[in-house]
Amino acid sequence: MATTSFTTRIDAELKAQLDQIARFEDRSASYMANQAIRAFVEERQATRQLVDTGLTLVEREAPSLASSAVHDWLTAEDDRPFPTPDR
Repeated sequence: MATTSFTTRIDAELKAQLDQIARFEDRSASYMANQAIRAFVEERQATRQLVDTGLTLVEREAPSLASSAVHDWLTAEDDRPFPTPDR
């Protein structure tokens, strides 16, 4: 895979922590930063895809749950079943 340079400024303390982790992992700080950026980008892309899917489902009037029903289910102390869709 082709690479390119990327320059950024980070806090000195954060850089020291990155260097320490890189030493523990026997890797370069550049490698560790690249891995962290890759994970961040993949997470944001996956989130965007989920949002797009959700919006498409809303536009198609797919079955949905009221937020209050989900909240009640999440905060219930008993082991109640998952709520049924509204429509």
